[in-house]
Amino acid sequence: MLWSEIQISLAAPTRRLDAEYFKPQYLTLDKVLEKKNWTPWGRLRGRFITGPFGSAFNVENFVPNGPCRYVRGKDVKPFFVKDNDNVYIPAEHWAKLQKYSLEPGDLLVSVVGTLGNVSVVPPDVTPAVFSCKSTAYRVRGIDAYYLCAYLNSRIGALYLQRQQRGAVQTGLNLEDLLRIPIPRLGDKQETAIGDLVRKAAHKREEAKQGFSAAASLCEESLGIAPIDLSLETGYASSVSEVHKARRWDSEYFKPKYSRVIQAILRAKKVKVEGLKPIGRCFSFLTNGHTPLRHDLSLGEVPFLTAEHISDFRVDFDSEKRILLSHHDGELSRTALQDGDLLVTIKGKVGNCAVVRNCLDRANINQDVGLFRLRNGYHPYFVAAWFNSLIGKQLVEQRSTGGINPFLGLGNLRRMPFPLLSPKAHNRIGDLVQGAVEQAQDAESETTRLLAAAMLRVETLITEAKSSKS
Repeated sequence: MLWSEIQISLAAPTRRLDAEYFKPQYLTLDKVLEKKNWTPWGRLRGRFITGPFGSAFNVENFVPNGPCRYVRGKDVKPFFVKDNDNVYIPAEHWAKLQKYSLEPGDLLVSVVGTLGNVSVVPPDVTPAVFSCKSTAYRVRGIDAYYLCAYLNSRIGALYLQRQQRGAVQTGLNLEDLLRIPIPRLGDKQETAIGDLVRKAAHKREEAKQGFSAAASLCEESLGIAPIDLSLETGYASSVSEVHKARRWDSEYFKPKYSRVIQAILRAKKVKVEGLKPIGRCFSFLTNGHTPLRHDLSLGEVPFLTAEHISDFRVDFDSEKRILLSHHDGELSRTALQDGDLLVTIKGKVGNCAVVRNCLDRANINQDVGLFRLRNGYHPYFVAAWFNSLIGKQLVEQRSTGGINPFLGLGNLRRMPFPLLSPKAHNRIGDLVQGAVEQAQDAESETTRLLAAAMLRVETLITEAKSSKS
């Protein structure tokens, strides 16, 4: 059925007369819920908090570290707040925006742009404020993790989708959220569903720590001593050093980078025979591009950007798309396959991951570099080198640009790489691979638990006995 007919008396209470609101799929959901015990979201005991107007904070004031995190609209993902590209606000702005501060257990709903993502705020995100592209809900009288599972389920997502307004720039108003029906399944069932999400959050944290441990394995296995990364007020370099490096900017010659090189060469557990440009390890290096005048909401092939690449992780769940003709034609060189290595080269540069369990088709844009290794190099050793503290410093040295760093492919090729015996190189690579795969298993378990929570919600709603409130 592609159309529906309703009485005007039934439309009046909704204060909506647009045909999209009364699509048959939504009316079918109404019939399912009308026999169940449910409550409008606005009648629960919690409180909605709308985000600050854009003029309350200028994004140019973001800082890489600070006392308070700023949760942007793009950070609000299904179930959990994204945490691999954080930005912060200075202390003086935190004082002005405290009424928008988040508490652990709050829900965040994306209301502009990508609509209807719902995240639960974990303790490690706070202190934090949120942007005008989200609305917060301070949960009271209901399990926050159950509520998050329902709103991310197929049924909850459809109700959020139904409430959107606008054509070109869609959005969710506060009054729209107030009307969303929340099924009450009983404390026992709601707690059990919430427990699945809590277990998923625990597994997610386990995975996060696993990836972090993998990044430090390279330095630990080499036996690199702690490095002084403090900054000097002034320093000097010779003209010959400037010509050799082919760089004239003072940032490149910060003394801390020399201390990093010396620490590598003085590794205590494994003999480092020297350093060579990492480009000598590559058999292939390129980056993608965005097809000219293409609408990235259209297409069959997932299109990955820098935000989809973090240390050891590739997120194939991209909303951006390109056409199959792009993938097989002008972007055929960057068609991804298992074993490829990806590295971010713009914005938050230097995040590196080995492509694993690749989709049948996936591609990258200009902010991501793709390289393949010559025989004899362990992909997980190379990824760990980029993701280690040392690697981050060497990437920082070779990046250009201030506010928006850029790692050109030529500069990437010249990044120093340690010369080890093949036995030591592969042993460390195997250790890293084992740690990464264990962390990825924890991520997979996270996904399984979240899917089980949503399925349980949907099953109880569609199969429970009628109990109209």
